[in-house]
Amino acid sequence: MNTEIAYLPMTTRRSFLAAAAAMPFAGAALAQSSGGFPSKPLNWVVPYAAGGFGDALSRLLAQRLEAGLKQTVIVENKPGAGAQIAAAHVKQQPADGHTLFYGDLGPFAMNAALYPKLNYDVLRDFVPVTRLVTSPLLLVVPANSPLNSWADLMKAAKSSRGLNYGSFGMGSQPHIWVEMLKRQTQGNFHHMPYKGAAPAVQDLIGGHLDLMLDVAANSLPLVRDGKLKALVLVGSDKRLAQLPNLPTVSELGLPALNSSGWTGVVVRAGTPAPVVARLHEEIAKAVKSPEVAQRYGDFGIVAAPQSPAQFADFIRTETARWGEVIRAAGVTLE
Repeated sequence: MNTEIAYLPMTTRRSFLAAAAAMPFAGAALAQSSGGFPSKPLNWVVPYAAGGFGDALSRLLAQRLEAGLKQTVIVENKPGAGAQIAAAHVKQQPADGHTLFYGDLGPFAMNAALYPKLNYDVLRDFVPVTRLVTSPLLLVVPANSPLNSWADLMKAAKSSRGLNYGSFGMGSQPHIWVEMLKRQTQGNFHHMPYKGAAPAVQDLIGGHLDLMLDVAANSLPLVRDGKLKALVLVGSDKRLAQLPNLPTVSELGLPALNSSGWTGVVVRAGTPAPVVARLHEEIAKAVKSPEVAQRYGDFGIVAAPQSPAQFADFIRTETARWGEVIRAAGVTLE
């Protein structure tokens, strides 16, 4: 330190003393914000019930993060109210990077247009850390359903009874996607919201629902096991190798509905930039790990990390895009 001070040009006694007094505090702040992080176990908050894709991906990434950060990472499921319960919880935690908020395009992009009284603003209350993955989705029906094709689905949707569909919850991508389908086809679809994918899929398998849009990583194994049937692929420009006979929604003449899913992680606003940078580095490393590729690569899941700034811009773009779609569809939630 003395060598550096010797080369300071014409430092006055007053300015030197002020600078010298400030340096220990600046150094301590930097050490506290980055060098000392993490200083305790981390909590990874998921706004959906246990058992779905988001929960499974979060638990896999948590294991990889523990190795990188040398701290325990606890996955907490706080479902309900369109992710507002989870968001409120994370907002109440210290802005020190030890509480992470996992989400997808529902809570991070759609909710802003869906809820007139939303209890959070993604880019005001949180700091983007990174996008995680992009994912195709399957429109699935029970194995014993009389619906075997898109034509069957459209015919049933135009009947007086219509069709009951499940979703991860109010405002989730499966909810809004079917509402868009309803608007484009004038079909008779009735929404049955759940607090996550797992309970909805179980009711679908049991025949309590007629259909559901679900992440391919969730439903493809069930399709292969004969527990569900897939009618269409959403969010991909090409067919899945595992289901070569399954058409994409664009092939069916509805390219506007061909939107992939995505997930990401944010932390509370005010979290020090060095901590955000460390989290980004470790999470990006985790999502690009061989374990993630081995588990999800066959389902069309693509590791797609972005820098905090890139992810912030992506959220703005997606919020604007889905806002237009939601307002055009006339969907609002209380």
